[in-house]
Amino acid sequence: MAGLTVIDGYALLGRRFRLCWFLNPMTVALICLCGLCGGLPAQAVESGLPPDQLRHIDAAVAKIRSYALNVPASPTRIGEDILRAYTRSLDPYSDYLSAGEYAGFLDSTSSDYFGVQMDLQQKEGRLLLFPFKGGLAEKSGIHAGDELLAVNGAPVYGRPIYVVGSHIRGEEGTTVKLTLRTGHALARSVSLRRSRAHYQSVRGHRGRLAHCIEISRFTRDTSAQLKEILAQLGGKEIVLVDLRGNQGGSLIDARRCADFFMEKGGVLFRLRGRDGERVVKAEEPMVAANPVVLLQDEATASAAEAFILALHANHRAMTAGTTSYGKGLAQRFLPLDDGAALRLTYAEILAADGSDYHGRGLVPDRPLPETLLNADYSQPSNMEKLLVFLHLSSS
Repeated sequence: MAGLTVIDGYALLGRRFRLCWFLNPMTVALICLCGLCGGLPAQAVESGLPPDQLRHIDAAVAKIRSYALNVPASPTRIGEDILRAYTRSLDPYSDYLSAGEYAGFLDSTSSDYFGVQMDLQQKEGRLLLFPFKGGLAEKSGIHAGDELLAVNGAPVYGRPIYVVGSHIRGEEGTTVKLTLRTGHALARSVSLRRSRAHYQSVRGHRGRLAHCIEISRFTRDTSAQLKEILAQLGGKEIVLVDLRGNQGGSLIDARRCADFFMEKGGVLFRLRGRDGERVVKAEEPMVAANPVVLLQDEATASAAEAFILALHANHRAMTAGTTSYGKGLAQRFLPLDDGAALRLTYAEILAADGSDYHGRGLVPDRPLPETLLNADYSQPSNMEKLLVFLHLSSS
């Protein structure tokens, strides 16, 4: 069993196989799946699986490697495939990135790499596109919900979403070719030139009776942008926060944005992890005590839903639109010693009262007809039509 070390009940595999990470007991079983260790003595670790089952799995993989027509030459590839399959079986948002994939993802998020201003959403193996309002992708004719089929000719079905995202981004001035499809129409290709641009995730539009604030996603800059807009409001005008198409982003920044509408110390939402629940409270002073209406649609997801939870459950906002996407799980990256990484769901997001919404979405207080659901609320006339429909207009 060369290369295997046991430390405090956890196993560490030597670098000769390039699988150098901390391993929990279940992952030890995965090592056996790789056929690398020749079987694990029962006393080596507490695997959580009976020793005879571990030997059975090890023997099965050994036969696969001996008799299957197509077997990876490198045992590292077997380990990567098994870890990828295992993490993906946990939930739709967990994944394994090899060292090369994770390095590509990290490179694509550096200041030297530029994208085309859109979000990706993975659904049952398919990748859906959601352009930022006013961004390069939207201006190039990409619509919310378009299915991405290939990047520079390479099919993307079943590929890790963060790996595909790293391929879309690249050096400034270079071109990326996206093959996509709208609904059941024929596939088409769009070529986009990556450019340096600071994307404004928050935009404000003033009307006669209301102020509409579009938040297209939550980034590390969103809370600062939102605070600046809120500081300019009057005390009585209605604030329409438009979260339609907002795929989420940073849960931390979504929490900061919710702080601005809440009394300090108020419960925003809860995170239920494997060790129990943690209450997330407002940490910053309230900036705007104005009445709030939150606009949502079926593409409103993740951190955007957490923002809605925080305000609505505390009776700080009315919601209008249609049922949201229903992604109530939070993820984080866990780098491994060989340069690979796990993207794991670490908590479920719950409302302040402990209720969940994952897989079902958030039902709005007031469903909107299609004309209002798809209206452009940068136009004051549309704001007034919405307020009349919601019985919030005094005129």
